[in-house]
Amino acid sequence: MTSLPTGLPDLRGLALLVAVADTGGIGAAARATGISQPSASEGVRALERRLGLALVRRGRSGSGLTDEGRLVVELARRVLTATTDLTDAARALRREQDSHLTVCASLTVAEHLVPQWLVRMSREAPEISIAVRMANSADVAEQVRSGAVALGFVEGASAPRGLRSTTICTDELMLLVRAAHPWAGRSASLRPRDLAGVPLALREPGSGTRDVLERWLAREGVTPTTAVEVASTTALVAAALSGVAPTVISGLAVQAELAQGRLVPVPLATGEQSRRSDGGPLRRRIRAVWQGPGAPGAAAARLLEVILDR
Repeated sequence: MTSLPTGLPDLRGLALLVAVADTGGIGAAARATGISQPSASEGVRALERRLGLALVRRGRSGSGLTDEGRLVVELARRVLTATTDLTDAARALRREQDSHLTVCASLTVAEHLVPQWLVRMSREAPEISIAVRMANSADVAEQVRSGAVALGFVEGASAPRGLRSTTICTDELMLLVRAAHPWAGRSASLRPRDLAGVPLALREPGSGTRDVLERWLAREGVTPTTAVEVASTTALVAAALSGVAPTVISGLAVQAELAQGRLVPVPLATGEQSRRSDGGPLRRRIRAVWQGPGAPGAAAARLLEVILDR
């Protein structure tokens, strides 16, 4: 790492000295830069002290640059030009950063919510282009932590550790069977222990769907039995429809199948009650997550604004 020398001049002082050269004196430089003449005089003196050089010659007839002052002015112009170039480049990078956004969403969110969000963004913020990645909730959180994406969308019982979050909406998971299954049309709620040893079509570990189900089953000391494990909601629907096994999936993913009667929800009870709880025991939150400590970047904040403006 390059170490900085001591006694570095202040950029404002350099700009003031250049103004003295361009206007012909301290008084004119003060007027050109919008400060008082005493402030301009003190600014030049501070620069002289910092550099250890006499830069301005002062007299009754006015002020002018010394030979050293003229040399410093030429060097100062280079420094100020480079500083302006740096500032302009950073501003351009911010504009580019604010016009491109990469997000990562859990499969349920990506397949059933993100498309409508993108339509609204194209209408309300067309200047922002968005790239969408898909992963399970655990991997989404990891991509946000690593800085690979600016914003993530996850589902689950709790927010990922170490990330800022806001709730977008709630979603309910359902235990679903095909219409010919013995549980179809069942009125009595199933408790977690009723599913002990029952093979299920499940999402992979790390998914928000799997996490919520396992938490509910654990209330009565039950662990899920796997008939098939997939990383796709479409595959879970197919498994249930073909009779491979009952499945637990978001109601967002099966609206057509439910309306057609091809899949039937089985009532579930909480771990403490035999009756079904209000809203179902497998209700979960869908959250947006980002790295703290403050608000997300401008493009991510704009997307959240559009999403939450219901």
